[in-house]
Amino acid sequence: MKKTILALPLALGLTAATQAGEVMTAKEVIPPPDPCRLQWFLGASGGYLTDAEEEMYHLQFGAEKWCPTHSHALYLEVGYTEFDEDYDFLDTSQSTAVIPGEYDLDVEIIPVTLNYKYERSFSNNLGWYIGAGAGIAFVDLDVSGSGFSEGFDDEVFYGQIFTGLTYNFSESFEIFGGVRYILMDDPDLTDFDDIDERASIDEDFLVELGLRWNF
Repeated sequence: MKKTILALPLALGLTAATQAGEVMTAKEVIPPPDPCRLQWFLGASGGYLTDAEEEMYHLQFGAEKWCPTHSHALYLEVGYTEFDEDYDFLDTSQSTAVIPGEYDLDVEIIPVTLNYKYERSFSNNLGWYIGAGAGIAFVDLDVSGSGFSEGFDDEVFYGQIFTGLTYNFSESFEIFGGVRYILMDDPDLTDFDDIDERASIDEDFLVELGLRWNF
């Protein structure tokens, strides 16, 4: 009887210790909350091509993994620019069918690219970004003059690298400004290489300002 009385407290103590150990073990394996979050965004920007001396606009849609000090974004972007150029055709050796004279070149370029952007914070609101993108550009050229008028179109490779600064007014709204360097193949539009080169913005720089809505 005495042995039974002594064994009962011992068994209760061992049971309590086992349960306490299980509780402590359960607390230790609870992972901390992930500080990062995934968000979607819409963006728009306008800028100036320093070589072509024309305006260029972009629309963006994509996803961003946002963390307290940095973020990674993958997004689709569509751009648009147009410009006019005067072209004096004097060399008839390339084509006897074209009348020498002054022609007007009306060019439209619509690039569609998939882009990656890495962003890093200076402070709670200010940060910097860098990225690159690649895709295709749809080129449309209208040539008119000396009684001649015809349209041409082509699709070519289009790439870009970019960097700049961003300022977050809130979790939902930010503005950014930066510079892009553009790489673009010359389109195959006409029999004249110098005309086709004028329908490209290869090696041009774009200085831009834009905004994004995060949701």
